Amino acid sequence: MSVALAARPAPVRRRRPAGSVVAPTRQRQSPERTRGIRPPLYVVQPVKNRRYSLPTLTIIVVTTVLILVVMFQTVIAEQQLRLDKVTTDVRLARFHYDELRQQRAELRAPDYLREQAMMLSMSQGVSAQFTEIPADVVASVLAATGAMDKELSQPPMLEDLASQTLTGVSP
Repeated sequence: MSVALAARPAPVRRRRPAGSVVAPTRQRQSPERTRGIRPPLYVVQPVKNRRYSLPTLTIIVVTTVLILVVMFQTVIAEQQLRLDKVTTDVRLARFHYDELRQQRAELRAPDYLREQAMMLSMSQGVSAQFTEIPADVVASVLAATGAMDKELSQPPMLEDLASQTLTGVSP
């Protein structure tokens, strides 16, 4: 770079030759003379002073859009992780629910119940006999317990239960 500057000649200042006449400056004309020969006037657009140039604005907009895309992708990834966790929790809950149903079915199986009853020295009943409770016993129980629900204090009679059972069964 310094070699290129050294090879250039230095600027020369031009001087007026001695004895040359200087061109007279224009004198102002009176306003009355200039009114008739005035040039046409035009509205000139003001020079816009932009704060940033167009390429700078383009770079700023593109950078902002890219940052927003990265932020959006991050949010999507976070939501996907949450969704995967919820899906795993649901799958585990269903598996646990199936295990509990299996255990319940095993505990309610007639063979299991029979075995457990035999272990507790229980035996199968030969006949079933129902006994009616006398009214005075019911009255003493009502007096002892105070205010109770009607369903508990006045249970339906055996005939009512049989009729409800028969109406609930369709042929």
